[in-house]
Amino acid sequence: MRTAVAVGAVVAAVGLAPAGAHAATNTAAGTTAKAAPRAAAAGRNYTYLEFDKGTSPTNSRLRFIYVQNTNPDHVRSWVVASWRAGSGDGSKNTCYRNHGWLPNGTYNILHYYAHHNGGAHGVNGISWQISDHKCWNGTPRTELFVHSKMLPSGQQGSGPYRWTGSYVSNGCVKLSPTDIRSLQSLWNSSYPRPTQLYVR
Repeated sequence: MRTAVAVGAVVAAVGLAPAGAHAATNTAAGTTAKAAPRAAAAGRNYTYLEFDKGTSPTNSRLRFIYVQNTNPDHVRSWVVASWRAGSGDGSKNTCYRNHGWLPNGTYNILHYYAHHNGGAHGVNGISWQISDHKCWNGTPRTELFVHSKMLPSGQQGSGPYRWTGSYVSNGCVKLSPTDIRSLQSLWNSSYPRPTQLYVR
């Protein structure tokens, strides 16, 4: 039985074109511009996350994209949900550790945490750890997550555990608490779970 998932105005049925979802691509196999990444094996449906850099590191977009790949000559993909996201503290220098936004490229999603406990200076609550990545000059960007600002329980606290509307981070992808719960709902739905994040 297919499970319907409501995310804002988007209602998606797994295995079907999501009603109200934006068609990201409708291409012949092999097309690369804004097309479904080639990393996934042909012949299966899958999802991935895309961090699309905006004009500001604190005003970019994170998208959850679903790909129908059952016909290799007609791969289709839809943006199921899209959220405002930040990466870094305003610097566009991808080699500036703990300050700049993420370098372009492919990141593996390593682990999902429902209740991460990173302490007052770390990542807490709902989060996904992503792989390290080197910038253009070889500087490694490490300890990377998709996260928000909350207590390990997922509730709002005070001080470093309270969301204040700021998308500033130490380089991680940062969402609002409401939006990261929407991402969590998709993660726990009948959609295939994304295994990679693409930064563009």
